[in-house]
Amino acid sequence: MYLFLYLLWFIGILLIFQLIIFEFQKRKMDKAHNMNWYLALDKPFNYNRTGYMAFICVLCYCLAMGISLTFSWFFYLILFIALGIVADAIVQYLTLTYAKRRCSKQIEEAQYMKDSLARLSEAVEIEDHSYVKSSPRYDELDYLRHYIKPTDHVAFITADQGKTAYEFTPKGEATFVLEPYSKDETLKYKYTDDPSFKVTQLTASGQMPFKDNKLDIIFCKNCTYTKEEVNRVLKNNGYFIVNQNGTANLKEFVQMYMPVKLKKTWDAYTCAQSLEELGMHVIEKIDDYGTIRFNSVEAIYTYFMEVSPELADINKYQVFYINAMKAIREQHYFDLTTHKFIVVAQKTGALTQV
Repeated sequence: MYLFLYLLWFIGILLIFQLIIFEFQKRKMDKAHNMNWYLALDKPFNYNRTGYMAFICVLCYCLAMGISLTFSWFFYLILFIALGIVADAIVQYLTLTYAKRRCSKQIEEAQYMKDSLARLSEAVEIEDHSYVKSSPRYDELDYLRHYIKPTDHVAFITADQGKTAYEFTPKGEATFVLEPYSKDETLKYKYTDDPSFKVTQLTASGQMPFKDNKLDIIFCKNCTYTKEEVNRVLKNNGYFIVNQNGTANLKEFVQMYMPVKLKKTWDAYTCAQSLEELGMHVIEKIDDYGTIRFNSVEAIYTYFMEVSPELADINKYQVFYINAMKAIREQHYFDLTTHKFIVVAQKTGALTQV
């Protein structure tokens, strides 16, 4: 009878703490709109903490009772472990049962959206361009047109198979395309109709494949670069035009899969500062913060297929798509933040040692 009352008391204390923790978690998940958390609640009870609880019970028993290698000491240790595991199993079961009833509507909604996404991912063709982008503050190609001259040697650092460079007008005397992320040798033969157009890649040591003071303009779009290499291959008074995404770009997606906030900010001002430290003269620096508004999950999928196909994987990024679907169901739209910036810098002399 004494042991039975002790067990009930232990279960009651554990249950109170578990329910308090659950309510805090629920509030946090509601704030984060994490529908996947509710999906995790919709599961049969399966107790798998036997080893963990046995270790905790042994530790607590030894700290409270000390170590005495006697028969009674071992007897009560085994009894204590058994009571601890039974109590924890009962508490886990009661907590899960409470959670399912407490969140029944959210679980049902999350399951409906999961099934909808499953049908969407199985569709053969998905195309919905009904998203609306906010007006951009600048056009990076207009900046390039402002500085380029017919006699210039221009290098494009891009990740679009040379499309930007090939379609850009007016062209300089020579156009080079550097594709740092591509290893497709067929790129070298893609634009054979224009002898002044050459597709190239980084060297084996990671350097730009140009001689010192070779280029009049380097145009970098959505690619990483080594500022020392840029400074090396640019002619004196040559221009470096960099257009990249900043740290706030698609933050609603990034924060979901990178919960640890980035310590450094990457924007027009930090980019300009790094180039100024190199000895370059910064002529322009502009940050452009905007939004893309979606009225359907299909539109989100279509957008990602156009700009970053990897992010269009509905199964891999199910949590994001479920949360977006929830927002669309509740407020009829879902907004993604965009952040890009442009910096125009001019080489004014030799590389500054920093």
